[in-house]
Formats: sequence, C-alpha cells, structure tokens
Amino acid sequence: MKSNMFWMILLGVIVILSTIAALQLGQSSASYAFIYKNGELTETVNITTVTAPFKITVENGGNINVIEVEHGRIRMLSADCPDGTCVRQGWISGGVFPIVCLPNRVVITLEGSGNDSAVDAVVW
Repeated sequence: MKSNMFWMILLGVIVILSTIAALQLGQSSASYAFIYKNGELTETVNITTVTAPFKITVENGGNINVIEVEHGRIRMLSADCPDGTCVRQGWISGGVFPIVCLPNRVVITLEGSGNDSAVDAVVW
C-alpha cells in the first residue's frame, strides 16, 4: 500500500513539473513579428521596442485585416473573413503559435532576436 502511494505521489510531481515547463515554454517572449500576405513577407515589427500601441491594415484582394501591436504582443483586431478564428485567437507574445487568417491569406509569426547564427539545440 505504501509502495503504491509513493508511485502515485511521484507521478503527480512529474505531471505538475511537466505542466509548469510546458507553460513556461509557451510563454517565451519573441522580439519580431513577421506579417505575411499571400506567403510573402510584407511587414516586420520589433514588438519589444513599441512605445505606443498602433494598428496595421493589410488589404488583400478586397479583404481587410487590421492588426494591433502593443509592447511585447500582437493580435488580429478585426478581419472580414467569414469565420473570425484569427480574431478570436487574441494576443500572442511568444513564438509558439502563429495567427493565421486562412480565407484572407494573412499570417503573423513571432520569432526571437533574429540572430540566425545562434544554436537552438544539439541532437546526438
């Protein structure tokens, strides 16, 4: 009985630590927002240097997306697409998930400092 309790507690601790690590990874801050229209880069914004909020309007074939930028974060404020999934995604500040407006073909990605020479990981 005591042996089972030990393994249950150990499993619980592992689950809690894994959850905390995953949350920390998902909240990593990014420095640059890259805005793509039809797969082509149209705008680059350093979100860590933004001092006052501003909006960017992206027009694509009669469709309009409005992007809002604040210090350290970015979101799709409005879009005239039929589903509005990109707007409901809300603010992003880490490079884990991009904002994608598939009907209007607009994508916002976040990346770090832009230093491509840095090593992300080494796998053996």
